[in-house]
Amino acid sequence: MRMGMLIFVFLVISVITLFSSCSLALTQDGMTLLEIKNTLNDSRNFLGNWQATDKTPCKWTGISCHTHDQRVRSINLPNMQLGGTISPSIGKLSRLRRLALHQNSLHGFIPSEITNCTELRALYLRANYLQGGIPANIGNLSFLTILDLSSNLLKGAIPSSLGRLTHLHSLNLSTNFFSGEIPDFGAMSTFGNKSFIGNLDLCGQQINKPCRTSMGFPAVLPHASSDEAAVPTRRSSHYIKGVMIGAMSTMGLALLVLIVFLWICLPSKKERAAKQYTEVKKQVHEEASTKLITFHGDMPYPSCEIVEKLESLDEEDVVGSGGFGTVYRMVMNDCGTFAVKRIDRSREGSDQVFERELEVLGSIKHINLVNLRGYCRLPTSKLLIYDYLSMGSLDDFLHEHGQGERLLKWGDRMRIALGSARGLAYLHHDCSPKKIHRDIKSSNILLDENLEPHVSDFGLAKLLVDEDAHVTTVVAGTFGYLAPEYLQSGRATEKTDVYSFGVLLLELVTGKRPTDPSFVKRGLNVVGWMNTLLKDNRLDDVVDKACPDSDVETVEAILEIAARCTDANPDDRPSMNQVLQLLEQEVMSPCPSDFYESHSDYC
Repeated sequence: MRMGMLIFVFLVISVITLFSSCSLALTQDGMTLLEIKNTLNDSRNFLGNWQATDKTPCKWTGISCHTHDQRVRSINLPNMQLGGTISPSIGKLSRLRRLALHQNSLHGFIPSEITNCTELRALYLRANYLQGGIPANIGNLSFLTILDLSSNLLKGAIPSSLGRLTHLHSLNLSTNFFSGEIPDFGAMSTFGNKSFIGNLDLCGQQINKPCRTSMGFPAVLPHASSDEAAVPTRRSSHYIKGVMIGAMSTMGLALLVLIVFLWICLPSKKERAAKQYTEVKKQVHEEASTKLITFHGDMPYPSCEIVEKLESLDEEDVVGSGGFGTVYRMVMNDCGTFAVKRIDRSREGSDQVFERELEVLGSIKHINLVNLRGYCRLPTSKLLIYDYLSMGSLDDFLHEHGQGERLLKWGDRMRIALGSARGLAYLHHDCSPKKIHRDIKSSNILLDENLEPHVSDFGLAKLLVDEDAHVTTVVAGTFGYLAPEYLQSGRATEKTDVYSFGVLLLELVTGKRPTDPSFVKRGLNVVGWMNTLLKDNRLDDVVDKACPDSDVETVEAILEIAARCTDANPDDRPSMNQVLQLLEQEVMSPCPSDFYESHSDYC
């Protein structure tokens, strides 16, 4: 009897345990995430809390879920130093809307199974080591709004199915090895050069580079003007056939002679490119004191024409001035326009060292950095040649525009904050060696016709200031943007740039300069003024009155990020990669398409 009782109790406990384990079993999406984790190399154990013993993955690092069914909604794991590959199991997450794995060390291929995630809105895979091509059936992701595959090792043709993505508002395939013709129908016809820059073997109307046949001729085939003209009558068909055979024989012979002539007399494409690069790179003007160097072999002008234009710049061409010199607008004969900065000062050192350091700056290319095209040494000055940004600086938009002129909406400001953060994060984390800007401010954020931001003057503070001078903080930086420790020590670090960026965020929110006269009674600068108003719960007084379309939730999030960036202790400030991640999460989450749909005029 006693033995039977013990057996009964044991069975009851077993059943309870079984039901408990079933009720606590990890969801199917959670199991899929563990499969994905198995192909990743998490050297820093950032995914340590991804545990099979959990009931749901919704509180795991980087994971958010739909509230009603606990299905995985987004995976946000940028800048986690993750290695390994992206598992094909990703395709099992059918409710996934956002996948952000950018700025890691992932390799291998983009799994074609990712196109099974048919609700996907945003795909961020930039700054990895991914190989192969874009999945051919990527057009199945009909809700895709953002696709960023830049700065990888991807190659091959760009799939034509991308043209079917009618919701695609942001595309970045730059700095890869894609080749062939860019599809030009549907959504693909709306993107310009900046989406494809850095892919030397691409051609198409979006980048103003015609595609050519294997013999070097434009890839345009002749066609009959009408069906009637294309079909000869029976009565003359034999005569026409004979004429056509003779003509084709003559043309074939002429073409053969032409090919042989070109093969013998003309250099190969590689030889021409090498010769052009060498000539532009090493060319010295007839005068010993005049020298022109270009850093990308893509300026389609003879060096003599460039030097002539540079020498003719005068007061009428001035468009601005900054801490390092005067800026001119240089218009070429075909109306191509460049910005030219005349350097007013230079640190001690040889021209060779100066030019070598400039070459490093000229090699840096990013969609949110102003492109340095070249350098010219004239008898009386040194000139830097940049791409010209037509809309001027952020400072102009925020502080110089009068009534009736175009103002920055809240969505514009958030777009500028994101792009500026991306450019600065690239300098800090993706350049080798890393670059500290030292002079982040609104006048160094230039805007193109789409209000896309481009960070300018990166590297100039270090290049043009004597490191041994005792006035480093005065020259290399602008008062109001400088971190407290930089003012004290004169030593610039990534965290001093982060502080300046935090001030820039406050400038975007408040519409005020960092040292506005209205701050005298409240904190002396925009950081102290903002802290004072927030303590008094006066959020309405913080936001720029010229920006009535801001929303309270996003404003509070941006102010929180700015507060972290401007923390008095540099060790407590986030890195720029972390700042970028926070901005992406706050500005473009939970659903990136919501942001773009409500601000479709920016895209």
